[in-house]
Order: sequence, then structure tokens, then C-alpha cells
Amino acid sequence: MPCLKILTNLPKSKIPADFVDKILPLLSRVVKKPVDKFLCIISGDCQVSFGGESTSPGAVATLESIGHLGPIENKVIIKEVSEFIEKELGISPNRFFLSFYDIKGYNIGKGGVTIE
Repeated sequence: MPCLKILTNLPKSKIPADFVDKILPLLSRVVKKPVDKFLCIISGDCQVSFGGESTSPGAVATLESIGHLGPIENKVIIKEVSEFIEKELGISPNRFFLSFYDIKGYNIGKGGVTIE
């Protein structure tokens, strides 16, 4: 169950109400997993600083997935997600930071059991 978590200094009022619905098809395409398997969380009004500058829009994110991440895949994912973030939120790619985590199924729990 892939999960994208985004923290941004944008006010919640500036985050489109349908943001998570709009990013899920993109994530499904670039991570190569069904859209109904994804989780996406975005939290606004966070304190975010890039190199000591905290007034311009910025965001920090993590993408966790069991597989489908790697040196080649991550290059495609960061390009596509950065472009989407810039288009939808007005956050420049140089103020968007994404960490990738390729995790094992036994490290994920859902429905009271681990995914293996």
C-alpha cells in the first residue's frame, strides 16, 4: 500500500480540496500500482525552511512503497510529482524535497495484519 505524505507551509486554504484525488492517478501511473492501493496525505500550515528561507512556498514529502522504487523509477517519479506539485500548489521544484522508502511487506500493517 504505497503512501505519499506531504508537509507544506502553504495555508490549508491554498491546498485544492481535490488535491489528493487528482494526484492519485499520477502516482498510480508512475509507481505502477493500482490507484485503489494508494494513500495520500497533505498537511498545510507547517513550518518549512529551505536553506534558512521559510517565507516562500515549500514542501517536504515521503513516498513509501513495497517495490516499484529504485534508481531509475525514482527519477521518473520525482520529475512527474515535482511538476504536479508546481502546477497544483505553485511550489517550485527546487523547494520540493521527496524521500523514497522501498519497504518490506512485514514492515506494513493494515487490517490488523502485516502485508507479506
